[in-house]
Amino acid sequence: MTRIREAAVSLTDAELEAMGIDELLALTRAAGLLAVEELACRGDGAVLQVTVEARLDEERLDALDWIDQWTHVAERDNSHLYVVSFTAPELPESLGETAADLVGTCDPAVDERGATMSLVGPHDAVTGQIREYEDAGVSPDLRRFGAYDGPDRPLDDLTARQREVIETAWELGYYEVPREATADDVAAELGLDASTVTEHLQRAERNLLGRLL
Repeated sequence: MTRIREAAVSLTDAELEAMGIDELLALTRAAGLLAVEELACRGDGAVLQVTVEARLDEERLDALDWIDQWTHVAERDNSHLYVVSFTAPELPESLGETAADLVGTCDPAVDERGATMSLVGPHDAVTGQIREYEDAGVSPDLRRFGAYDGPDRPLDDLTARQREVIETAWELGYYEVPREATADDVAAELGLDASTVTEHLQRAERNLLGRLL
């Protein structure tokens, strides 16, 4: 059975600048960054759900050619919700290959000092991801590396977003035979992009099958 490892790493503003995504971070901070949730991680990019106090400077956001897509999803009491998809311009595509073997997503937390994230997966995938960052001129500060102290139940190995997506898919009949719902139906129910839903389902299914098989 493959042993799952976890590396907790932090990235300073200088490291984020080396990745080429410092201007996005500056835009979110200027708008009063409240929270960041990663919806999908591609290694050299990600899809983020960002909550800010005021609307982002959307003209500047449009001017960033490495932003693949962004959407102002909702305005809530004293906050605005965005979904932003980006490909970090200074990171190699090869990061996506090692990221595909990680369990779940990087789950970043951003504050005034930089960002922290957790890399969970087989030993080679975790160390390979860190090595790819270093080869690209980004040097994450490794805070902890060891056995993954995750829960024992298979569903608890999923990220919160993966579990929400797969449970919604189940409830809508996505796994019925014949299928009663599509990825588009699940996406509409959750307010997500269909490609994001498909990626979460694939990762969740792989993680569950990995535990069972």
